[in-house]
Amino acid sequence: MNLSVRQLRAFVAIARLHSFTRAAEQLHITQPGLSAMVRDLEEQLDCRLFERTTRTVGLTSHGEAFLPVASRVLADLDTAAASLGHLSSLERRRLAVGATPVIASSILPAACAEFATAHPGVRVDVHDLDRAQIHAHVQDGRLDAGFGVFLDAASGLRRLPLLKTALVLVTPAGDAAAGTVRWSDLKRERLLGLPAHNPIQQLVDAHVHGEGRTADSAPTFNQLHTLLAMVEAGAGDAVLPSFVTPAAGRYRVAVRPIVRPKVPVEFYEITKAGRPRGDLLMQFGDCLVRTMKAFGVMAV
Repeated sequence: MNLSVRQLRAFVAIARLHSFTRAAEQLHITQPGLSAMVRDLEEQLDCRLFERTTRTVGLTSHGEAFLPVASRVLADLDTAAASLGHLSSLERRRLAVGATPVIASSILPAACAEFATAHPGVRVDVHDLDRAQIHAHVQDGRLDAGFGVFLDAASGLRRLPLLKTALVLVTPAGDAAAGTVRWSDLKRERLLGLPAHNPIQQLVDAHVHGEGRTADSAPTFNQLHTLLAMVEAGAGDAVLPSFVTPAAGRYRVAVRPIVRPKVPVEFYEITKAGRPRGDLLMQFGDCLVRTMKAFGVMAV
């Protein structure tokens, strides 16, 4: 048995209007086409559904038994379609984004506030996660996008560069030195850092050691906020991407550009490969970039 929704709607319309002609007009199909659908329906059900006379069309006993069933199926389908449409509408008006804690706490709040002004009906859910969790949640669809420094491509993810930031030196605010600093100057500095497996730290180490600095046993920290606090306390300096500038403003530290050469660090938006990038996400990405620039994030 292979009943179609069109056949059920045709049957219910004829039963309600007691006319093949009027039912065909209402359904916008030809009367012969409507008659063919009913014949096929009756053949599949192996019974007659209508009593036809020259003046009217009535239901047989089988038709009367089938009418409430067909009506209920159509009503359930319409309800389900309406619910799914409502759910899709809600999803279109909601964004779930992820970022590492320093970005989630220092950049995204202002970006979300600006975005909410332009899109008051859109809800943005922010998730502060580590890089591995962001990757996993974007891949399984829990996040619409992740934001941060994702230097290595990952299977199933699409990377979109939003802003080319720079590496900067973060020092205690009371230091006498100011202005730009060269990589060669860092040979003599005590540098705190992130764990060796962190891709940002690997980029920093490649340039620092390229200037003749030997590897040392300076302390490392998992969280950028901890690293900034340790710099503030005078434990050492740190080389970090300039997107930490807004977070650094909460500590008594100075952010100094590193030159000769300037080292770019791409700030990315990552999404699930093959998933369309909707208008809301594009506008949120633009808003995020404007916010970073307004905060003084140094670009290359």
